[in-house]
Amino acid sequence: MEQTIYRASLFLTGLINLAMAAKLYFDSKPYRAYKTYHRTRMLTTLWMSVFGVGYIIHGIFMLRETWPTAASALTASYFHLGALCFNWGYTSLMNPSYLTRCVLKRDGLLFLIALVVYWTVALIWKHAPLFTSLSFCIFFGYAIWTVLVFYRTYNQLSYRMIQLSHGNVIDFVRWMQVCCDMIVLFGISSIAITAIFPTHFLPYTLLLFAGVGMFGYMAYSLRKYGSSIDAATEATERIYTEK
Repeated sequence: MEQTIYRASLFLTGLINLAMAAKLYFDSKPYRAYKTYHRTRMLTTLWMSVFGVGYIIHGIFMLRETWPTAASALTASYFHLGALCFNWGYTSLMNPSYLTRCVLKRDGLLFLIALVVYWTVALIWKHAPLFTSLSFCIFFGYAIWTVLVFYRTYNQLSYRMIQLSHGNVIDFVRWMQVCCDMIVLFGISSIAITAIFPTHFLPYTLLLFAGVGMFGYMAYSLRKYGSSIDAATEATERIYTEK
């Protein structure tokens, strides 16, 4: 019964994620002139889509039961991609000059190395979750670095916005911070649970629906940011050009 519920939850939440990604994508057309914000919406669309497809792959092949290390490698892969999209998208919303070629090359190369490590471990040790868990150190290292960069940028932005009396915009940025708090908590705790319970179903069933709630709030926060996009764009560009 537990396995059936888990499998049905995978398909249901995967389809919900894909539906939210599609709505976010088709609602992004009016914002093409806002390069940074539009890119963030596209990265979030990619992120949601990859999670949705990942859930469906889990549901079709039941990797958690048949190939635990591959299930963990797949989970780590789309979570790492999510961390990358979060870093490129949300940090850039607060600092439009953040996403340089150096950042793109560094993060892209690390992601490729991580994929090789995750899946090499899965192929060599089919039923050795401990080795897979050790490979997650790459994800945790990148995630911790990303979180530190985000909150440092957020604190700088908040302080400067208060100085410049951009009170109406700071409300939207705070909504985004709540969104990012949820992302950090969900991402790190999910990978930790994957490492601790590689073959169990119940923890993942609960995480699936928690993930839908998180992605729903992400879409909500992006729409809220979009409703003040002119003021937000002017504020962030002014802050970083005046430094």
